[in-house]
Amino acid sequence: MFSSKLSRVPSLQNMLKIGFDPTLKSINQFLLFLFQAHKFNSIVQFFFQLNSNQIKGNSQTHSIITKALLKLHKFEEAENLMNTQMIKFLNFPRSRLWDSLIQGFCVIQNHPEKALLLLKDCLMNHGILPSSFTFSSLIHSFSSQGNMSRAIEVLELMTDEKIRYPYDNFVCSSVVSGFCKIGKPELAIGFFENAMTSGTLRPNIATYTALLSALSILGRFDKVYDLVSGIDKQGLAFDVVMYSSWICGCYKDTDLVEAFRKHREMVDKGIKPDVFSYTILIDKFSKEGNVEKATGFLWKMLKDGVKANVVTYTAIMLGFCKKGKLEEAFTILKEVEDMGIEVDEFMYATLIDGVCRRGELDHAFDLLHEMEKKMVKPSIITYNTVINGLCKVGRTFEADKFLKRVDGDIVTYSTLLHHYTEDENVHGILETKRRLEDAGVAVDVAACNVLIKALFVVGAFEDAHALYQAMPEMNLIADSITYCTMINGYCRAERIEDALELFDEFRSKSLNSVACYNCMISGLCKKGMVDMAFEVFTEVEQKGFALDVGILMMLMKTTFAQSGAKGVVNLVYKLENFRADVYGVILNDAICFLCKRGSPEAAIEVYAVMRRKRSTVTSKSYHSLLENLIDKGCLMRPFLNIFLKDYGLAEPRVSRILVYYSCLKDVNSSQWFVKKWKESSAVTYPLAAFRRLVKDGRALDAYKLVMVAGDSLPLEDVVDYTILIDSICKAGYLSQALDLCVFARSKGITPDIVTYNSVINGLCRQGCLVEAFRLFDSLDKTDLVPSEITYATLIDNLSKQGFLLDARQLFDSMVSKGYKPNTHVYNSLIDNFCKFGKMDEAFKLLYDMEMKGFEPNGFTISALINGYCQKGDMEGALDFFSEFKKKDIVPDFLGFVYMVRGLHTKGRIEEARNILGEMLQSESVVELINTVDKEVESESVESFLIFLCEQGRISDAVVVLNKIASILYPVRRWSGAYKGSQLTNKHSECRSLSSAVSEPLTSNQKSEITDSKKVDKLAENYDISGKRSKLHDFGFYYSLIGSLCSKGELQKANELVNELLSSL
Repeated sequence: MFSSKLSRVPSLQNMLKIGFDPTLKSINQFLLFLFQAHKFNSIVQFFFQLNSNQIKGNSQTHSIITKALLKLHKFEEAENLMNTQMIKFLNFPRSRLWDSLIQGFCVIQNHPEKALLLLKDCLMNHGILPSSFTFSSLIHSFSSQGNMSRAIEVLELMTDEKIRYPYDNFVCSSVVSGFCKIGKPELAIGFFENAMTSGTLRPNIATYTALLSALSILGRFDKVYDLVSGIDKQGLAFDVVMYSSWICGCYKDTDLVEAFRKHREMVDKGIKPDVFSYTILIDKFSKEGNVEKATGFLWKMLKDGVKANVVTYTAIMLGFCKKGKLEEAFTILKEVEDMGIEVDEFMYATLIDGVCRRGELDHAFDLLHEMEKKMVKPSIITYNTVINGLCKVGRTFEADKFLKRVDGDIVTYSTLLHHYTEDENVHGILETKRRLEDAGVAVDVAACNVLIKALFVVGAFEDAHALYQAMPEMNLIADSITYCTMINGYCRAERIEDALELFDEFRSKSLNSVACYNCMISGLCKKGMVDMAFEVFTEVEQKGFALDVGILMMLMKTTFAQSGAKGVVNLVYKLENFRADVYGVILNDAICFLCKRGSPEAAIEVYAVMRRKRSTVTSKSYHSLLENLIDKGCLMRPFLNIFLKDYGLAEPRVSRILVYYSCLKDVNSSQWFVKKWKESSAVTYPLAAFRRLVKDGRALDAYKLVMVAGDSLPLEDVVDYTILIDSICKAGYLSQALDLCVFARSKGITPDIVTYNSVINGLCRQGCLVEAFRLFDSLDKTDLVPSEITYATLIDNLSKQGFLLDARQLFDSMVSKGYKPNTHVYNSLIDNFCKFGKMDEAFKLLYDMEMKGFEPNGFTISALINGYCQKGDMEGALDFFSEFKKKDIVPDFLGFVYMVRGLHTKGRIEEARNILGEMLQSESVVELINTVDKEVESESVESFLIFLCEQGRISDAVVVLNKIASILYPVRRWSGAYKGSQLTNKHSECRSLSSAVSEPLTSNQKSEITDSKKVDKLAENYDISGKRSKLHDFGFYYSLIGSLCSKGELQKANELVNELLSSL
């Protein structure tokens, strides 16, 4: 009613027209009436009417107008009016209006810089002293923004001698909180202590709450409890903010139980938890990965009538994202939107981080587009999340391109630098560094550390050191990570002196970091500076740092490399003054280390130290020691007795070492031992026993162990079976190898192509080519693809047996199927074609070999030279030798022998002498000849051959060379062109390739076909019939024929040759 009447009041211009002549008193009364009615806009309009009608007001008029402008938050207009009226009216009210103006700029407009300018103007130019609350408001505003230099500047003005305003708890808590906000809690505590010392401050609960936060950030939790105790003694009542800060501090101390206790205590005292205190609990549980408990607290919070905010739901969402439950996280997002809560950037950033963790970067970009549609503007925080996600999945280049679309901060550039450093991408590091410098972004300590590491990676050591030295100029204090990065960088670059200089500087600081010590020890060990590394290691113990086992092992390894086992024992003695628990760990590690290095005697000495010191010997140490003693065949029963006494039969390592010992002694008796033991406890055969038997060449014993142990031997993959099968095949036990293949299949382990290659090679070595090819043909049925090794094995053996046409056909088949024959395959064919006089075929293969990009080696050249020599074509041999000598390819030992022997036979003694001279200049040949010195107890063979060459005694040299050849190549390559299978009594007889003839088996031929049936079973009954022929050992015929020829009994020799040929 009143406002409606007021709105019908005519304008001042109309009132003047009808004769109204107002006085200043009536105008001021009217303005005051409007001010009391909160009609501030009407006052401003009326003021404009006064000015337009040239009616000038007095100081009271302008005071009311100024107050109205301040109420309307028109601070710039109020400032202009106040500055003009102060000149005109000396009695213009000053202090209160200036207080309101300064507080308006500071608090309402959040523009403390402008407010500070006005404050200084008042003090310096107008002689106006604003109230203490104005000063306090400015300090609070600057502190809230983290602009502590300005806050301290206002504080100094406030406490100046001319003003001397005492600062209260509001000021103190603001400054303490401000220092905490900028990450300098130590300054916050220092400020509080100075305030208390001055005697001007009596802290209240708000100030104590700010101080508690500062102590928690610094991790000084003992001081937190002292502070809380002092507050309690003062009788100050705790509020929800104080409890929330205390709970937050408990979480930082990882004392979850104490945090719960404080939460319960708060509730018991009738203090109702607010959204902040609940959110602290929810956030901590989510970050710990216990999102279920976090969700439980959310429901309790809602049940208690406390409304959750977007921060609370973001914390829940974070928990789901950390556990990879993105569906639940997106459900939270939908529920928040349905409740009408405005989704902010941080909620989206949390979701983006979640999808990035899972590697779903496309989904992350979809969320960015969704943010834009919903008018949620992403900040650099969100962009950094995307960039970090791209870098983590190896898409650093894409992250770099993405950065070009946004204005990065120091975190952005640090992320890129870190990942480029991890990838050792020099170009990326240098380019990112350049862009960082061009951007003019302020660098913090963390970024400095990343940049220093990056500079070390690119080898810019001086730049890294310059950046480190420039840190104080940037108001940055080097932390332990800085020193660790610098020391590690110098150590990696082997600039150990620079590293030691930095390390000494680090030790002079009040920093504690075991990582810096470990880096220094590691660097010294790599340089072999064991004594200095030992001194640093001792200092680690003196400072009470936890023992790093990896560093201890490195120190032991370096000591062992320099001084052997004795050095490690001496190291143990030097560490005798360490704490008993630490020394015990060192002694046990030393025993295990020495045992692994095969030094049980030194390990026993360390063991004696442990017994003398009454340190506890771990079961692992006993096991290592006993296993080593068993392997060495040393006395082990006393240690076994002590082991049994200390740990009893229930200890698994006791049973394992006993079974291990029994397996190595007698596989059959170990079965009884294991069965007996299983009656009381579960025990298995140790895999180490199996591997030891294989390593020692006891393949048959290893086979027995596998068959005897059954399920009690933990052979879990095909690798162990293949190793054993290969060993058995090489030892000639084909029947057992085939049994093992079947056994492996029964255990659900399918032999792979490597396993089959071993069996095929074993069959070929025994001359069982038919069975080898049956197994080869069966690979298609077992879904296995032959490898190059499979083809190479068969081609090599076909060639050696003289089946050159079959070998060449298999070679062509191999090439047609996309396999690439290697030099060994070519050499095998070339060698055997040459031995059988098929030089044209051999040269075709040589040409093909060179066209395929394979370079002939010494073996290749020797094989072709042998072909020429067998034909008696020494000219061809010499020309071929000269041709490849120009290509820096010379024959191997046998190639030279073929030439020397061939030339000598032809009577070309001088040429033979020249070839012998060239032979003795070949490093590889001389090295091979010198190995014979170990076999023959005489003067140097090399020296003797040189002597014979100089004397021209080529006949004697040929005898010596033949003897060397017989030692180096007792069967292969040297025995002649024709070579039969090497059958021995322990091997079962197999079918040879002649069994491919489709003739029925005779009664004698049916007597032994066990192995053939096993091959059938392995090949899944692949049906190839064949004939079994008996081959005598070619070596036997060769030596006998040679003996008869040397005696001149040529008729008998011819008869023996015919017998040999008839058996082929």
